[in-house]
Amino acid sequence: MSEIVKETFVGLIVQHKESEAYKILAEHYHPSLLSFATAFLKSKEPAEEVVNDVLYNILLKREKVREINNLRIYLFTAVRNSCLTIIQKSKRDQELILNISQEKQGLVAYDPESILITGELRHRLKITINGLPPRCKLIYEMIFFEGMRNKDVAQKLNISVNTIDVQLAIAQKRLIDAVSIFNQGTMSRKRYRN
Repeated sequence: MSEIVKETFVGLIVQHKESEAYKILAEHYHPSLLSFATAFLKSKEPAEEVVNDVLYNILLKREKVREINNLRIYLFTAVRNSCLTIIQKSKRDQELILNISQEKQGLVAYDPESILITGELRHRLKITINGLPPRCKLIYEMIFFEGMRNKDVAQKLNISVNTIDVQLAIAQKRLIDAVSIFNQGTMSRKRYRN
């Protein structure tokens, strides 16, 4: 089946029918790739992004598709690698957020540069939290600032726990993106000084 899909895909690419080629890949691989990515990332939203990116990137590499021995294995490997990259990035960003939290509690040594960087990052995170959609911000603050449990927030707001999870995933993604952007800027400044 994978070989037939690959040949159909290549044939459509040769005919410059990229949207049809994408549909063929999506029809045959999207559901199983999405389940696979969701198992890694524990959230459907980022898993959906990973799968869509992988399927789109295969269109960009269309000249090399014929060289791929097994398209199915290639796609699953690409999804796995993207998920692992996201997990590693998320862990680094969460460690940075944890360090800021520990610093706030007086558990981290101070030096002028880290104080400046921590203050800048705290400001960036505050702006990001304030920029969340109203319901998302409310849920995030109830859980992380007030210490409420997901199910208690769901009861209080009369919404499902699943809705809470989705809103927290949105907040977490935006916060992690903000930390990533901040880290890139910090690394650029350090390189510039050296």
